[in-house]
Amino acid sequence: MSTELRSLLVQLQRPDGSWLDVGHLSTLSNTVSFTSIGDYWEDPNRPTLGQQFEDRGPTWRPSAHVAAPRWFSHLLPQGRLRQAVSQASGIAETNEWALLARIGADDLPGAVRLLPADSKLPAPPPDQFAASEAEPPVVKFSLAGLQMKFSLVSSDRGLTLPASGQAGDVILKLPDPRVTHAGVPEAEHAAMTLASAAGVHVAQTRLIPIGEVAGLDEWSLGLAGNALAVSRYDRASPEQRIHAEEFAQILDVSATDDRAKYRHANFETVARVAAGIVGVDAVSEVIDRLVVNVLVGNGDAHLKNWSVVYPDGVNAAMSPAYDIVPTVLYMGQDDLGLKLNGSRAFTDVTTNSFARLGEVTGMGQGAAVERAAAAVDRVLAHWSTLKDLLPAEQYERLTARLSDLPLTGAGIL
Repeated sequence: MSTELRSLLVQLQRPDGSWLDVGHLSTLSNTVSFTSIGDYWEDPNRPTLGQQFEDRGPTWRPSAHVAAPRWFSHLLPQGRLRQAVSQASGIAETNEWALLARIGADDLPGAVRLLPADSKLPAPPPDQFAASEAEPPVVKFSLAGLQMKFSLVSSDRGLTLPASGQAGDVILKLPDPRVTHAGVPEAEHAAMTLASAAGVHVAQTRLIPIGEVAGLDEWSLGLAGNALAVSRYDRASPEQRIHAEEFAQILDVSATDDRAKYRHANFETVARVAAGIVGVDAVSEVIDRLVVNVLVGNGDAHLKNWSVVYPDGVNAAMSPAYDIVPTVLYMGQDDLGLKLNGSRAFTDVTTNSFARLGEVTGMGQGAAVERAAAAVDRVLAHWSTLKDLLPAEQYERLTARLSDLPLTGAGIL
């Protein structure tokens, strides 16, 4: 246990490209805490770091034993990618402050970065921070989620690993090596394309043969087929970041308990948060996305897969939809993940299931039910989009499944 105070400077990038000092993330005696800077709160044009900070004010000092405070902990990757970052950097997975110190300058989600603190507070030795050019690229960025994914820069030369201090503008999701999970990139691309055709605002996706992506070396070794490239909604360019925040951060959900993102809230909570931060119009977007999730069988719409962005640095908007995967193709007994109208079962969802969501958000029960019915019609009208993008067997399974979903009503294909 170290009794030396060590600190990272937390900065936010403004829409004009400049960086603003927000606070310090410090570690002392195995406790990590965040302290905001007074000048940040006194700036009338200050960008928003997160809703938790706005709600609790400048005197709030979140802390955690061993791990980072939850809001910062969610900036780090999970699962296999966390293991890869840990192994490449020689830092224990549980030492979140050190992991943030190692990768925080380059490519964290949103418009936040963490740098060695200035002379106002003692800082760790320089070699505990930014990786050298010779180090594996996996330690240069952080993306949440369990799937192996990389942040890359798009250019005329294709996709390349970002240079030190540069933020990637494309997420590349590698194919799953498990035979039981073959074709996940294609399935996600198909579902995202259907959602877009049905009027949902989604992140742009495209399929790229894994062999055309250079520089991933050991991470792509033995893989074949396509990877999925997803345009990052938190990047305006490799030099300009757009701040973003997951609902898991907004709701202060545990980042160390993987079940919390499924159990801490329901979809009524998601809609209520969207209405409160963005406005009641955002509830329509939530309903549209939920309808798509039910019809394609996406059971992965947990609290880390809902986000807001701050295009002007201050005011929130719903981020484009992302991570829409027909998980039922790979987990036949999957469910919605979060509860809607008291149930997680896809087969329990009807248009009336959205009435309570409309009630708690101020949208109104009738308006919510009507919105859901209209969304169903739009998705079914474009259902053949999947036929052109999925193997026949997968398309037939998803289509046959519609007859078991009360949400489709009489409109079965």
